[in-house]
Amino acid sequence: MIRCKSVAEKNSSGNSVWLLKRNPLVRRLFLGIFTIGFAAGALRFLFPWQVLNLGGTESLISLGGTLSAIGQVIGLLLLSRLFRGKRSSMLVSGLLLAAFALTTALAQDSFILTSARLFEGAGAGLLALLIIRVSCEFESSRGETVGTLLSALFLGSAIGQGAAGIAVENMSLVLSLSQLAAIQLLGFILFVPFLPVLGLMLPRIEDQPVSTTNEGPKEHKHFHFSHLIRVLLTKRVVLLATIYFLYDFSHGFYTPILSILINNNGVPINQIGLGYLTGDLVWGGIQLYAGRVVDRIGHLWPLVLSLLAKGMIVFFYAGVFSFTSLVLLLALAGASEGFLEPARNDAAMAYSPTSNLTHDHSHYYLVHAPGMSFSLAKHDHEHMHVTGTDEVVSVLQTVGLLGFALGAGGGAWMLLEHFSMSFLTIVGGAILILAGVLSAGFRFVRTAEPL
Repeated sequence: MIRCKSVAEKNSSGNSVWLLKRNPLVRRLFLGIFTIGFAAGALRFLFPWQVLNLGGTESLISLGGTLSAIGQVIGLLLLSRLFRGKRSSMLVSGLLLAAFALTTALAQDSFILTSARLFEGAGAGLLALLIIRVSCEFESSRGETVGTLLSALFLGSAIGQGAAGIAVENMSLVLSLSQLAAIQLLGFILFVPFLPVLGLMLPRIEDQPVSTTNEGPKEHKHFHFSHLIRVLLTKRVVLLATIYFLYDFSHGFYTPILSILINNNGVPINQIGLGYLTGDLVWGGIQLYAGRVVDRIGHLWPLVLSLLAKGMIVFFYAGVFSFTSLVLLLALAGASEGFLEPARNDAAMAYSPTSNLTHDHSHYYLVHAPGMSFSLAKHDHEHMHVTGTDEVVSVLQTVGLLGFALGAGGGAWMLLEHFSMSFLTIVGGAILILAGVLSAGFRFVRTAEPL
């Protein structure tokens, strides 16, 4: 359980210096998350082509998105409770990604490679909740914190995607390798140095549980599901959960096959990698600034406008036939997403109500005194459970991931039913616009009243 309050930075309000510059913890986490993002971006970018190289289909690529989403749910709900420290969360996330890299290097079957997306997803889910937990320590600059750490992830992913596209193309030409062999070799190259590099960074990151204090009620290990349901059933949280679901459903629907669609339109893999590099660089760079904007004006209008803009941009993806149009659209998409991620994550933390549940139960135990026999005694024990930000945000992230999984599954089914990949992008854009319209409802739902 974590309640968003100022623990790591009590007096940061109004500080004009960038958080990345003034806080060493954020800098260390930024570097570690960037490293993981680089490897993850390269591997995710190469995944669709390798599935096809191993004899798989576009529908199997979409299924990989579903398995990745399931893995992220595992990371959010299970692994995040087992590994609560900053260093341990980063280490486990890196190990899971390394397992995916090794599978990419060795897999000779498209289904085995697709199944390995579970590992990649579990690591991503654990890393996402770590970012939320750390952001809760910086109450007065919460939006900037989540934007800064997410920018590390997306900047690393951007460079990883661009480097992977260029590397595979050149390795195929210089070493006379097939694309399948070049991707396998690159997977091995990523696997070998990844863990040692991450290992050099981890000792500088403290491993204590995030936001731990000696004040307040003790956290108990058993769980009151009905109490969490009551906490979640407020109008703001339900509306935000709907937006999480629609946003991720849309991305699950069209993104797994987007690179294949663009490649079929005549854009080569190295140019697609550079296009993704440009888009994610804009995405990550904008987030460094967008988080400060969210802290200043709130999350409502950045959330609404970014969803509407992204939906309209997605409509044009099917018409990408050149490198120029690809870079332009992905840069615009990156700019809109750059405001979206800090806005929706700040909304998740702002709308996560902290609620207390106090109850008692009897403890039975044996007592014994000299010269007397054992006897059974009891006393009533009272304790408090606090449902806090990390539990509520975990549920919202899980709702989004279920949306991604269902979207990817729906996209796979539509491909099997011979709908075109272009049609999937149109549907995805329409869903994003619907999410943008619904998010305007936060203007009229300002309190945490129940449904």
